[in-house]
Amino acid sequence: MNRVGGGIRIASAVWTSLTLAGCLRPGLSRSATETTLATQPAAGEQRLVIWDGARIRARNVGTGRNARLDFWDGGKSWASCDPKPQCQATLAAKSGVGVDGINVEAAKGLEFHALGSGWAGSGWNWFGWWPPTAGTDLSSHRSLTFQIRVEAKSRDSAPDPRSVVVRLACSNGKKTTAGVMVQKYDGRFDDGKWHKITIPVADLSRGEGAQFDWEKVWEFQLSTWSATPRDFNIYLDQIAAEK
Repeated sequence: MNRVGGGIRIASAVWTSLTLAGCLRPGLSRSATETTLATQPAAGEQRLVIWDGARIRARNVGTGRNARLDFWDGGKSWASCDPKPQCQATLAAKSGVGVDGINVEAAKGLEFHALGSGWAGSGWNWFGWWPPTAGTDLSSHRSLTFQIRVEAKSRDSAPDPRSVVVRLACSNGKKTTAGVMVQKYDGRFDDGKWHKITIPVADLSRGEGAQFDWEKVWEFQLSTWSATPRDFNIYLDQIAAEK
């Protein structure tokens, strides 16, 4: 593999260790709202929404069918990067950056900002890591879907599209799924527009994901790596599991 690809493999190892650290220690940068525990998908439900900024109320989460919670604004985020102090990374829920845009007052999105070179990663835990055995049962779902948009002032400051990787994390042993490159599922996802990405659960279950507990899912993770300095935002919205 070329130099960038080699960097991805190195960053992947760093990512695994930092993922565990992100879940276990408070030193990483986090933003939080009131923690809300999610209930499980209703029988026969075809789509379970984990994050949809346009449907989140200011002081409370909404309810799905049968008064079942199916989206939450009670999560906590972490973000980190390497090498420090030359790099910066943040992840936070922000109004006006979701799929529905700035004209919808309640339209939030998740904004991941990275500055510098090397590895940068983040995670959104919709349980806020509490209780430590919390999790959403996605064992009957076949795919992970989400909306993504990349924003940068120039091509040189944008993330290398080959390095944008997503994972899920579970509370059982703080394990993660396999990391998958977003580019594999949409080669134009970094063109500045919103793109819906669909990732089969089978792809996430390969390799290190073989031991992942799909009954205890609680976090969405995104990471990048670059050999040269970058400065960009990646926006996420409408994260869901589908059957």
